[in-house]
Amino acid sequence: MERFRAQIGGFRREWLFRAAPPGAPLVVFLTGTGGTAEWADRETGWSKLAAREGFALAIPEALPPDPNTAPSFLKNPQRWCDASEAPFPTNPVDDVGFLDAVIDDAVSQARVDPRRVFVTGFSNGAGMTFRYAAERAERVAAIAPVAGHCWPSEPKPARPVPTLYTVGTADLLTPYRGGETRVPWTNRLVRRPPVAETIDRWARALGCSPVPELKSGGPVWWARYPGPVPFDTITVEGLGHHWPGGGALLNPRLAGPPSDAVNATEMIWEFFNTIFV
Repeated sequence: MERFRAQIGGFRREWLFRAAPPGAPLVVFLTGTGGTAEWADRETGWSKLAAREGFALAIPEALPPDPNTAPSFLKNPQRWCDASEAPFPTNPVDDVGFLDAVIDDAVSQARVDPRRVFVTGFSNGAGMTFRYAAERAERVAAIAPVAGHCWPSEPKPARPVPTLYTVGTADLLTPYRGGETRVPWTNRLVRRPPVAETIDRWARALGCSPVPELKSGGPVWWARYPGPVPFDTITVEGLGHHWPGGGALLNPRLAGPPSDAVNATEMIWEFFNTIFV
């Protein structure tokens, strides 16, 4: 993958990009707090799948609270402006505009198919995935957030966006039933809402029923919320704050246990392939 750099919105922004033949789909993957693009790719394996399946891949990087100091996972972590109340200051940067620019560049320079732009993300990147779909629904064919929340209180996407949402029941940083969790970046306790609030909020934003139809049982629970577009949730029993089936690079003491009950990268790509626009 090639690293690109550009001045966007007054800040130097960077992203990794893997090209594909003209007309290919584009997958945009958004990293979690403190994660670099390279780290995220090692964790998820998206570039290996892109090479095998022939789609283009972009992995943009967020900015740290102090953009004039080198990023540090604990002291100056890169973080998306996902509309949450972060436990540390966040730059007033236009991350939605940055993602617009990354997609525009892929469309104009790499000639990806603008009708098949898919966005997925992990943790804080999942929150940014929800925010981008809420504000730029016309630009994305489908989204797949993993282990994160939809933070806008009343998201109003311009069109219903097909969604696959994945979360684990043993997640220490996005607790399934909500409650207090200790964040590693400040070592402070913060209160997180239950995952059910995110699911209900997004279902209503899409015009889907808040009452799901259970499609399959544990250890991987698949539910569908009936409505104008697919809205599916995958709940993995015993999964902590890790990319399902990934490299488990986060310390289990921080994140909880990993799980390979499902490979999220393969599953999400399969979901994206079911979407026709």
